Amino acid sequence: MSSGSVASATSALELIRAGLTELAACDLDAYSTDGLGEECARILRAVGELQLEAVRRLARFEALGGPASGGAPSLQAWLGHRCRLRPWEAKQLATSATRLHLLDETRAVFESGEIEFGDVATIAEGVDKAADTMPPDTMPPDTMPPETTAPDTASGWTPERIAKIAQPILLEAAGEVTPGQLRKAAARVALTLNGENAERRRAQIERQSFLDIGQTMDGVGVLRGDLGAADFAILEKTIDAFAPRPDPGSPRWESRPGHRRLKGLVAACEVALKTAGCHGYRERGGAPVRVHLIATPATLDPGVPAVQAPPGRTEYGSVISATQIREMLRRHHAIISKIHLGPDGRVIDRFTTHGQPLNWGRTRRLFTPAQRDIYLAVYAGCAAEGCDRPPAWADIDHKRAWAGGGRTDLDNGQPLCRWHNLEKEHGYRHYARRRRAGPDASRLRQPPPEARGEG
Repeated sequence: MSSGSVASATSALELIRAGLTELAACDLDAYSTDGLGEECARILRAVGELQLEAVRRLARFEALGGPASGGAPSLQAWLGHRCRLRPWEAKQLATSATRLHLLDETRAVFESGEIEFGDVATIAEGVDKAADTMPPDTMPPDTMPPETTAPDTASGWTPERIAKIAQPILLEAAGEVTPGQLRKAAARVALTLNGENAERRRAQIERQSFLDIGQTMDGVGVLRGDLGAADFAILEKTIDAFAPRPDPGSPRWESRPGHRRLKGLVAACEVALKTAGCHGYRERGGAPVRVHLIATPATLDPGVPAVQAPPGRTEYGSVISATQIREMLRRHHAIISKIHLGPDGRVIDRFTTHGQPLNWGRTRRLFTPAQRDIYLAVYAGCAAEGCDRPPAWADIDHKRAWAGGGRTDLDNGQPLCRWHNLEKEHGYRHYARRRRAGPDASRLRQPPPEARGEG
């Protein structure tokens, strides 16, 4: 970018800020209802135009390797850290930036005012998902629908071909359906493009199946997913088998089908966790599968009212209230392991509560499950600055490499996600620590079944 274009962009942003200042100074009481609604629509349209311009720049930023130079594994991660966007917002902008060069027809329709930025983002997501679902070798030329036959059909379902064929379909739908319906159509556009063969259709559904889990600001866990018919049949039967039956004597909300299905899923997961070891499942580091909770002493202190006690968190960063933690203690007879931190934030314990050493020096190369438990409690996530991967997904890495004389001690370890761990092996970047736990933090974990007399 030339200095002239930089100056032009800076001037444009200053004009935008000046316009926002004028908008803020307007007297809203002077507007009629219709006038205020019309102006809100125009402001949101302008916001969409700014978002599209940001997407255009993000595409160039990603092409130049900007996220990696900033220490982020992806454009989505960079947006989440640098711009403080929520995961779905960062994903939407990152996907739009990745596929923007394929959407000339969609951009033209947007500029004409027929669709909004949300429609552009939805179409970009549909094209992106179809490109993942339909690799170039999934469509031999002799199986292509007649309307898609062209001299370059030997290339199969390339992203360029998918975008060329899918855009008219989705743009036509955008003028007739709601944004939610358009999103569903975009998620299934791969089936629209190539749904002739039943087996290929099944494979497409399997490739685009997913499960998203998250937590809202008020602590509500959210599940959302799509899955193939075979997986759905197993899930459906499992939920029905473990779901509690309707009880006329219980509150009405407990007998609702949706609530009973949820309780059935949770009950099935509890059984799976208890028997995971019998089927060969272990945690990273080799420890038995457990539910890990991290909390301060005040969270567990019965002398502190639960409504006043600070919340805890899981090893994945999900927040859990003091009331819920205490309830889990009562239900599962959890083992409490205390961790003591010094004024500098370092762990001062030499052994765990149960006598496991925390420093092994040069006597062993790999970090132990007991050491890994400490890192899960002390670190908020991957030690790399800006990385949002939870510590549960991380490898425990030697700060000073073992091959270079490093010791397997707590002070020489840190959790790094696989991406940053591999990057460090090649580039030896040093990372700052990110902590959440305070002094004398307690770490809870559900004991294995045999410890509770269940095995």
